[in-house]
Amino acid sequence: MTKASDFKALKWRNIGPFLGGRGTCVVGHPTDKQVFYHGHSSGGLWKTEDAGQYWIPVGDGQFNMGSVGAIAISEQNPDIMYVGLGEPQIRNSASWGDGMYKTTDGGATWQHIGLKDSKHIAKIRLNPDNPDLVYVASMGHGFGPSQERGVFRSKDGGQTWENILFKSENTGCIDLIVNPSDPKVIFAAMYEFERKTWGAKTGGPESGLWRSLDGGDTWEDISRNAGMPEGQMGRLGIAISQAAPNRVYALVDSETKAGLYRSDDLGVNWSFVSNFAQIIARPFYFFHLYAAPHNADELWAPANKLYSSKDGGKTWVLEPGIKDDYHEAWIDPQDPNRIIVTCDGGSQISLTGGQTWSPFNNQPTTQFYRVFCDNQFPYNLYSNPQDTVTVKCPSASRWGGISEHETIVVGNGETGAAIPHPTDPDIVYNLSTGSICGTGGSFTINNLKTGQNEMRPIWPESTFGTPATEFKYRFNWHLPFFISRHDNKTFYAGANVVFRSTDEGMTWEEISPDLTKDIKDKQQLAGTPWMGEYFGQEIYSTIFRLEESPHEKGVIWAGSDDGLIHLTKDGGQTWENVTPPDLPELSPIYEIEFSPHDPATVYIAITRYRTADDYAPYLYKTTDSGKTWICISDTFPQDEITRTIREDTVRKGLLFVGTETGVFVSIDDGKEWRRLNLNLPRVPVHDIKFKNADVAIATHGRSFWILDDISPLRQYAEELTQKKAHLFKPETYTRFGYNWWMDYGGGPVSDKKYYFVQNTRPGHTFYEQGIVDGEKKRQFIDAGDPRPIGVIIYYLLSDDAKDVSLTILDEQGNEIQTFGKDEIPTERFASFDARGYEQDLTTGKPKATVSQGLNRFIWGTRYPSVSSVPGRPPVIITPFAKPGTYQVRLTVDGETQTESFEVSINPNEKYTRTETDTKGEFWMKLYAKAEEGIQTVLKGREAKEKVANALSSASGNQALADQGAKITALCDELEGSMMPVGTTLVQIINERTKLIPKLTWLHNVLETSEGPANQGTVDVYNKVASEMDEAIASFNSQIDTEMTQFDQLSS
Repeated sequence: MTKASDFKALKWRNIGPFLGGRGTCVVGHPTDKQVFYHGHSSGGLWKTEDAGQYWIPVGDGQFNMGSVGAIAISEQNPDIMYVGLGEPQIRNSASWGDGMYKTTDGGATWQHIGLKDSKHIAKIRLNPDNPDLVYVASMGHGFGPSQERGVFRSKDGGQTWENILFKSENTGCIDLIVNPSDPKVIFAAMYEFERKTWGAKTGGPESGLWRSLDGGDTWEDISRNAGMPEGQMGRLGIAISQAAPNRVYALVDSETKAGLYRSDDLGVNWSFVSNFAQIIARPFYFFHLYAAPHNADELWAPANKLYSSKDGGKTWVLEPGIKDDYHEAWIDPQDPNRIIVTCDGGSQISLTGGQTWSPFNNQPTTQFYRVFCDNQFPYNLYSNPQDTVTVKCPSASRWGGISEHETIVVGNGETGAAIPHPTDPDIVYNLSTGSICGTGGSFTINNLKTGQNEMRPIWPESTFGTPATEFKYRFNWHLPFFISRHDNKTFYAGANVVFRSTDEGMTWEEISPDLTKDIKDKQQLAGTPWMGEYFGQEIYSTIFRLEESPHEKGVIWAGSDDGLIHLTKDGGQTWENVTPPDLPELSPIYEIEFSPHDPATVYIAITRYRTADDYAPYLYKTTDSGKTWICISDTFPQDEITRTIREDTVRKGLLFVGTETGVFVSIDDGKEWRRLNLNLPRVPVHDIKFKNADVAIATHGRSFWILDDISPLRQYAEELTQKKAHLFKPETYTRFGYNWWMDYGGGPVSDKKYYFVQNTRPGHTFYEQGIVDGEKKRQFIDAGDPRPIGVIIYYLLSDDAKDVSLTILDEQGNEIQTFGKDEIPTERFASFDARGYEQDLTTGKPKATVSQGLNRFIWGTRYPSVSSVPGRPPVIITPFAKPGTYQVRLTVDGETQTESFEVSINPNEKYTRTETDTKGEFWMKLYAKAEEGIQTVLKGREAKEKVANALSSASGNQALADQGAKITALCDELEGSMMPVGTTLVQIINERTKLIPKLTWLHNVLETSEGPANQGTVDVYNKVASEMDEAIASFNSQIDTEMTQFDQLSS
């Protein structure tokens, strides 16, 4: 059985993009005006300490789920916070949670405190004088009936809970208000709601407004009080201003008269105010209302846009803002100019009463459904993220961190697939229901060169407000699409039938019958009789997944959202139903994965929470093309849904599964599973792709992540753990190219508040992490994580391994460098970085890590720097190893293992092996010349030290003193010709450049390319080398003679 430590050194990296995704809840710190928090619908809890300039995640590794529904912070003690998980705006893709969490130390640590089955928590309210008195509005299960819903109260800070308002298993609480002037007065909006794949019920007889006057001990239904609308209700939103504590506002979704209502006697009597259409539309998704604390007539309504009223809701104006679809707001009770809102583009802050807002392109919370990679170097990731536009995001950047500005907007689409052309990097295809024309299989050809986004939809008939029973074709919100692996001019797409195009979408032909169950009663308009909710996400009995065999042309599998799997072996002429016979009813086929190793082996993943409120895993495998099936999820964690499954392209039986909370892996074809989140936060993972030795994932709430180099998983065998040590064979490392800005502009290793900005471009703010796994690391807070710069070397150690070292050797077996288990610090220079530029930086020699289990070390493919001269800035001349074959030797307690690996150049640099060898030989010649100069300086230092020691014990010997002075002057002259005298950058650039810095400058030139040095560089080197040779020869010819004379005088 594998252990957690066996893979612990693997690391995910978040590459971005830094595009905010759908937020759910917000709150500001009551006293620190720069601090705010926001919860994401599936991407966790975030905090800013500078009013929205930067955001950092809070609670990663402590929350079991990624969806945050509500936040509350104690006004009395802001270190006390409560968080409820589960998005309350329960759309088709909504994520859920596992209850309540609490911190008493300002968010550093969190404890789970119950209400695990609430699933979707809408609001948390605290007694302003007692943070242990907590009220929670729970919606319960969003996709089925449940008991743990309504209003809950805790009097002991979450240790125990009581359900103080419960209507039925079908009705939860969507809004909750505690009167700021009298906390015993509480209003609760009860909401009868249930969503299924085919639609949502968004109201009913159990929806209504309830009031308690005794802190929740007793409640009364005030939905039929004087002035309230007659008939059934849907969602309600409530607001009270502390400026007029008897005044209550209610947004009411009603079958007779929806709109804004007002009461001036705490809900006894009501009057209709307005029915402004923009704030009462699509109530399940919006319907929030906020009253300004300083002015009871000022209201804010987050809706499709952000609206405000200054006359108690009679008239409304559109407020400036970012993006659309707003879901919550918070107004500082002490300062009404201080506001935070959240929307489908993340969260924004205003300190000017809503006139200006902080940016949203600093939050890596994008929600992806699929991911595809191109064949460029470095490769790019493509997807249609929810609520935004089609993006192309690089997997690496020459600048280190992957800036949001390097993410390219390709086109328009928020669902389906975005697939790059296999050979033309300027063309990206996407098929998205959530694109600009809404429905009908909106196929688009995006030309990055011209900027054109040409739509060639399959059937572009607008169908809003029409039941799916009347559609010609039914397209899923996540409609499938692929380009044939066997003919890249043939495209396939799925509706309720399969389409094929051989002319880039100019024409589409049906090649299948209806491959769904065509369930008519699940193709009706959803919502309520008075307010429909049918935006395209609810279309049912559709093909959800469509895949082509990588082995055989014409073999295609189709899986429907109502539980059918079909197979064609002849390009669509005939289709066979191969659905597993024991598959539960209404089981959406979320993934179809062909084994890369066997044409008859196929895996499927099924997700049933949206159809049956079933949160169990469903994974199946066939080895005979669907004739028989076996379940491989019996050993999978039974509280995890399964969204996708992939088999590694190299190792047969190495499976990856994406779930609601991350990634799981099996190395034995599903017999045993273990979580592979590592440093990946708990977040939904909707898609997984292999690219070279990497794993790329599409998360739904934390953007793209990449697991660089999975060679330990591909090579792992359980018997390896019985050895004292094992060295895995490294993957080939393809050098991307070096940019000296990647090292410049930093400072000392410090905490996360010690920020620096890489001044080459925006979006490169970071803090130093020091040497990690042999690599200098910077944590970027507004850019994606950099690709590891070097060969990743993995090795397993037992718990009794003691003396460990790694040695890098060239192809002939010559040692390049050895890294031991102990870090060897170099001197600290307060005025220079690793390249001799002014700043404060402590450098150190990388070390080989020594811990039980898997270890990781990154060799940057450089030779060690030339020697240092005490008291001088380090001379950084570290040539890159030329392309070729190298070896790594692991030595553990005297026993050695060796593996070879390749270093290759960026394929975009078109240099021959002869040219790169010429470059390498020249660079090593420069390297040797610099070392010769430094050794000569050190020889002079030794001579001076010997003279000083002798003179200290030989006072009165003037001849000896004169000879010593002569030697000292000779050494100083030599050192002065080789190295700068100054100790700061300003001093150095104002003195004549010395010989070794001239070589350093040539070294900087050589770093910029894999190709040979140009003639000017060679000529300057020859000039400098000649001058050095002359200086060294002159020094050597004199120093030996003078030291002999000194020795004679001192004897």
